[in-house]
Amino acid sequence: MPKLWLTYAWKDNETEDVDHIVAELRKAGLDVTFDRVRLLAGRRLWEQISAGISDQTVNGWAIFATENSLKSEPCQEELAYALDRTLRTRGATFPLIGLFAGEFDRALIPSALATRLCVNLHSNEWKQQIIDALVGKPTSKQLTPEPFGYKLHNRENGFVLEVWPRTGTWTPVIALVDESEKECLNILMPGPRGIISGTASVICSKFVINGSYGIVMQNPVNSSTTAHIFLSKLPRKIMFGPQSGTTFTLDFNLPTNFNAKMPISFKGELSTRK
Repeated sequence: MPKLWLTYAWKDNETEDVDHIVAELRKAGLDVTFDRVRLLAGRRLWEQISAGISDQTVNGWAIFATENSLKSEPCQEELAYALDRTLRTRGATFPLIGLFAGEFDRALIPSALATRLCVNLHSNEWKQQIIDALVGKPTSKQLTPEPFGYKLHNRENGFVLEVWPRTGTWTPVIALVDESEKECLNILMPGPRGIISGTASVICSKFVINGSYGIVMQNPVNSSTTAHIFLSKLPRKIMFGPQSGTTFTLDFNLPTNFNAKMPISFKGELSTRK
């Protein structure tokens, strides 16, 4: 089983995004060893990863790179140094992979990494790109975080439920409630993750199907441009996700430590909408 060493900043896993990536790669057949490092704190990166990449059983090294962790000049210099040492230690054929959650200034990417394999996690083919590089095989199922993220925002006139895929892209996107609670569901629109403005250019239509009332949005969403579901009040349940394929359900009636001013504290049920 090919072995991948993954380095990432602990701060970038506060909402389990990296845990989801690790779980997905393990499901795809890769033996993933990971190293939580404090990139933002400026610790010596090479000292933290040298033990991992010098392990001859490791077949490739990847780093989960974000704009926050790369925009500091000292961090860029340290990463470039680490990559150079990696190539000297393991040779030019040793796979170096950069995992990026969306688009940002490519000038931030050290040249040693920019010329290697850069995987955009907004692509639906991100796993296959890594598998192609490391020749992975299927493995047994792993317990994983849900493949979506969510946060509930409290507003003066109701709530906004923000949802997004951890990897890949949803398009078109749907949100549904029971038809008896249709007054709860107001608007579905895209927006920057964590920023609720209430304004956006959006293509939407409303529909009723099998006792459910919904909105479908043509605008794509991903882990950076998320779906904002405006609610006048909380319904009993809400479904959301891509129009075709697997959708997800959050049940507001489940026992929780729910506080409307805080992110929802429970996991969502998975369901498949045909």
